Parts: sequence; C-alpha cells; structure tokens
Amino acid sequence: MTDLTELLDRASDVPGTPMPVTDDLARAHEALRRQRRRRSLVAAGSVCVVAVLAGTVGPALVDDVPERNATTVDREDSLSMLLASTESAGPYTFGKLPRGWEVQGEFPQGVTIAEIGDDDQEPLSFIGKLVIMYDQNPPSGDVTEYNGREFFSRGDSDHNTVSVRTRDGEPEGVVSVQYPDSAGWDVATMIEFLDAVAVGDTAQPGLG
Repeated sequence: MTDLTELLDRASDVPGTPMPVTDDLARAHEALRRQRRRRSLVAAGSVCVVAVLAGTVGPALVDDVPERNATTVDREDSLSMLLASTESAGPYTFGKLPRGWEVQGEFPQGVTIAEIGDDDQEPLSFIGKLVIMYDQNPPSGDVTEYNGREFFSRGDSDHNTVSVRTRDGEPEGVVSVQYPDSAGWDVATMIEFLDAVAVGDTAQPGLG
C-alpha cells in the first residue's frame, strides 16, 4: 500500500504531503454506504406506495425523507404485511389480515388462518398456521403498550404468542394469536393484527 501511495504522489503535480490511499478507500466506502442507504429508502417508499393503493393501512411517506436507521424501515415493511379486512369467523371478527393469508377454519375457542392455497386444509392442524385462541387464563410474557392496551408476548421453540385482555363489552378473558417463526412477522406486526380482533358473545374459552 505504501508503494502505491508513493507512485501516486510522483504522478501528481500537486505539491504537498501525499495523502494515504487508505484514506481515499475509507471515503469511498463511506460514500458507497450512503448511496446504499438512499437506495434502501427509495425502495421502502415504493413498497409503501403500492401498499396504500392496495388498501393497506400504513404510514405515508413524503419526498425528501431523511435518513433513518434500519429498524424504522423494517417496521414500515412489516406494516405492509397487513391488509384491512371485514372478515368474520364465528364469534371472531378481523379488522386486519396478513397479506396472502385467509381464514381457514373456526371453532368456539378460536380460529385458524393459513396461507392461501396451503396444502394442509385441516382446521385443527396448527403447525405453520396463525391461530386465534380465547381463554380466561392470566396473560404472561414481555409487556408492550399499544393503542391503550397491554400486550404480552412470549416465544417457544418454533412459534411465538401475543396475548391481550378482551375489551369492555366483550366476553371477559384473554385473546391470543399464535404464529410460526417461519412466517417472518415481528411482534409489532402481530400486536397490530391482534388489536384489530373483536371477540363476540358466543366465544367459548378454551381449557388449559
């Protein structure tokens, strides 16, 4: 690297102390990182515009968005996974559903939601599916406040669960959503999804 610096110095007509090539490389790498961040923001903005046209509920982006960290961009991407819905299944009503997923089966204690076209059409088969459950057991886990409610999240070997107490006017108890790790949803997305679930009077609490 020293030999290359000396060669560049001899080839230059500018007098003064030669600047190490490592400094040039560092500045080039930093410029490349800034360019990639700008491209990422443009791509994220395009995703959100498409989501709004499709009816997705999500924050709007404006021109000249300042640079933001990856966590914020990922959160915007996760919001685009949910679509506004008026779907009902027995005593349960969904204000939002994950994009590409549909209600597959219902039972008094809950609902199964699977990817559209899933080969497993058995409603009581829960593996790899999103499962809504209603019970009267105390919720537990890490607490997150959202929309004036406390949500409890916990993880297992291959799935995660988010729970919240039912609203005033709904049957007293806890409604939960169990979702597979393989779906790629984060806790914030599932909290937003669960907050849009309404529990009707005919819901029956599960046991255990």
